[in-house]
Amino acid sequence: MEMKFVNVEGHDTRCIVAGEVGAPPLILVHGLSLTADLWMKNIDSLGRHFRVAALDMLGHGFTRPKDMSVRITFDDKVSHILKFAEIMGFDRFAISGSSYGGLVAANVYLAAKKRVEKLVINGSGSAFNTEDQLAAFLERIYDNYGAILKRPSPDGWRKVLEGTFHDPLTIPSEIPMLLSLCYAQPWAVDCWNNTIDEMRALEAFRRFRILERLEEIDVETLVVWGRNDTGGIYEAAVAAVDQMPDSTLVSIEGCGHLPMIEKPEIYNQEVSKFLL
Repeated sequence: MEMKFVNVEGHDTRCIVAGEVGAPPLILVHGLSLTADLWMKNIDSLGRHFRVAALDMLGHGFTRPKDMSVRITFDDKVSHILKFAEIMGFDRFAISGSSYGGLVAANVYLAAKKRVEKLVINGSGSAFNTEDQLAAFLERIYDNYGAILKRPSPDGWRKVLEGTFHDPLTIPSEIPMLLSLCYAQPWAVDCWNNTIDEMRALEAFRRFRILERLEEIDVETLVVWGRNDTGGIYEAAVAAVDQMPDSTLVSIEGCGHLPMIEKPEIYNQEVSKFLL
């Protein structure tokens, strides 16, 4: 595993890479409030078979936009990932996204179908919730995260994260510390708020939704869901998989919103089996 910054059209993009150059490429996309470190328990394992690149999306983690006077949009994030893939030498690649990152990954596929070989969507209410459910979720997250974003601390982040885990003891000690560092950056909270505000503008954001166009997700797709996820609705995932032309659902018992962290051995096995 190696951590580095890659210049993507002037944006210094933080990423974590592993695996042999020339191995089948796999891009990992984190969720709304997290960073590429979400995949810390998966990168080396997946790197046995793939050239893995977990990046901080544009305006997230430690990927600071080059010009903070320009508001980063969802479109910008999709384009940034595609350009990142190009710079990494990934002509065709598989992509896996967690939560909000699952919606981003699906839109990467829709924007460049010929480049994406396989898609993995992990616990993504952003992808499969109805518009009303998404609106209610965004109000909750805006309220729940406000205090910790204003005064980031490891203890505070741990308490916030506990609500997303079935077993809070599986939260890696590194994650709350890294999130505290991330949101201590002067620009990070503004970018987080911009992301929430963009999604709350429901009519304008509708063109990025996939629930109403699942038949267009015709690439081979794996949907991974923690059976005890309190943020993503399991029944919505079941219904979505039924509507996608070539999709499979793997549910993991005793697991919350982040199976890649909470059940990494099962997660790595299922994803590797699907991608190979």
